[in-house]
Amino acid sequence: MTTSEKGRRGEEEALAFFLKGGYTVLEKNYRKSRGEIDLIVRKDDELVFAEVKHWTSFDAGELEQGIPRRKIKRIVETSKFYLMEHPGFDGFSIRYDVLFVPGTGRKVHHIQDAFREEG
Repeated sequence: MTTSEKGRRGEEEALAFFLKGGYTVLEKNYRKSRGEIDLIVRKDDELVFAEVKHWTSFDAGELEQGIPRRKIKRIVETSKFYLMEHPGFDGFSIRYDVLFVPGTGRKVHHIQDAFREEG
């Protein structure tokens, strides 16, 4: 299985995870010139921009290695484009989550508020 196939499978498992949790999926692989957001989901008045990592193992210390500061900045910038394009989400709380997907049949590690926009 190629890296891109693993990534797609991880995103599908993350998508199923969110759907099972009562979230509505708004976008998959939302792209702008500055970056990409794997999943954008909504639950009630909360909007979640999610990064998905498909890894065979998970260690909490890997979060910083797996999502460097430069990538976080691109995700935040891309989320701002999304919010400008969708003004109906004004007033929603915003969250940036990371989902580590270790493989089919294994538990997804969901880290809510994994990072925040740097002020």
